[in-house]
Amino acid sequence: MKIKVFFIGMFCWLCTLAAHSQQKLEDVKYRRSSLSMILMEANNFPNKDAVMKSWNNYPFPDKYNHHNIATKTVNLGNLKLNNQKGDTITAAPNAKAEKDIYTRKINQVIKEQKIAHQLVGKWFNRSAETGFDMQLIQERGYYNATELEASIAKQEARGLAALADAGEELISNTFVTFTQFTFYPNEPVARVIRDVAIVTAYKTISNATIRDFSIAAANVAYAVAKDGYSLWSKTWLYKLVWNDSIANVFYTQFYPLPTDDAWAVDDKLSAFDASDIFQLALVGVQYNQSLVTGSLLESRSTERLIDIAEVRNMDNVFAQLQRDHDVFRPKVPIFTVNPITAQIGMKEGLKGGEKFEVLEMTQDPQTERTKYVRVGTAKVNKKQLWDNRYNVAEEGKTLTPPTDKEGNPIASTVFSGPKKAQPGMLLRQIK
Repeated sequence: MKIKVFFIGMFCWLCTLAAHSQQKLEDVKYRRSSLSMILMEANNFPNKDAVMKSWNNYPFPDKYNHHNIATKTVNLGNLKLNNQKGDTITAAPNAKAEKDIYTRKINQVIKEQKIAHQLVGKWFNRSAETGFDMQLIQERGYYNATELEASIAKQEARGLAALADAGEELISNTFVTFTQFTFYPNEPVARVIRDVAIVTAYKTISNATIRDFSIAAANVAYAVAKDGYSLWSKTWLYKLVWNDSIANVFYTQFYPLPTDDAWAVDDKLSAFDASDIFQLALVGVQYNQSLVTGSLLESRSTERLIDIAEVRNMDNVFAQLQRDHDVFRPKVPIFTVNPITAQIGMKEGLKGGEKFEVLEMTQDPQTERTKYVRVGTAKVNKKQLWDNRYNVAEEGKTLTPPTDKEGNPIASTVFSGPKKAQPGMLLRQIK
């Protein structure tokens, strides 16, 4: 038996070495926050099929678990608010009023489509046949599934430490975004700018040669800017409300016990669906805009332009939401030391010089809950910053990828930091 354990240990060690040598971040296990993304669909997208295709193929942020639920798009244009004061708008609303209206419509969708219930149901693998189980929580949190099930079966008022830890570490860090896109073709704006420049040249420049040069420059600028789209987006970020009291109700009233028969499971599922204890809390609203001109691309297809604008815009949305809201800020694992590296870069909004705290995950011996202890701070190296933005090369911005001292392409960001840092510790940006 000892020989078997020895060989298993050697195998795991060799796998770890292989993972480090091949720089595979997916082999580093850590607890991520979970995220669902919902598009506020509109009928006036410039090319709706292209917009929807780009949204469905969006490279999901790898710093979060993809918490996929049934509701993926909503159309608020056809949604009528419940009869409340201020629902009827007879004049064009100002920006604040429009924001309030959209927020109220989103809140109504959350209630009517039971978005919070869907998020909780996803966590517990809701099934009409078996009710709920702990498989997803066990997988994402690396918990012992038997201990979790035993904690629930005991029906303790507060549950055991593992359940409380799973709720605090995983379930309570569940987010959902609602994103609204508005596309504006560049050509009308570029045309107005060109026409104003030409009129101004005729009115103010008497020298014919200089005037002709200015007009030619205006036409060149128009040709460069006219193709493509400007994309404006608004994203509402919500967080699932989950605490010990909600967990207690869930585990004692809705979660099936081993002794439950099919009728009992049906009753508990019905009670879960009818409950109103599951809620979402608004974290913040983010406004972004992106400009994509077709003249920089070899292929100027509308579909390609829309895709680049959409992906770039959403990357900027997440980068800004993470900077503005501590609760949404992801933890990123240290992959190597000497130097300290992590796979986070320009796509996440880094420019160089940003500070991160270095965290070691430990267990509180009194509560048996996970806690994070700061062992120091790290700083982004400006000269070794990973450019992981979407398709920057094809726009001519990064034709030659930056390289390290040995001439290898930079595929992660380098940090200066404490000697205590170890692979697997976590980095979290600080202001």
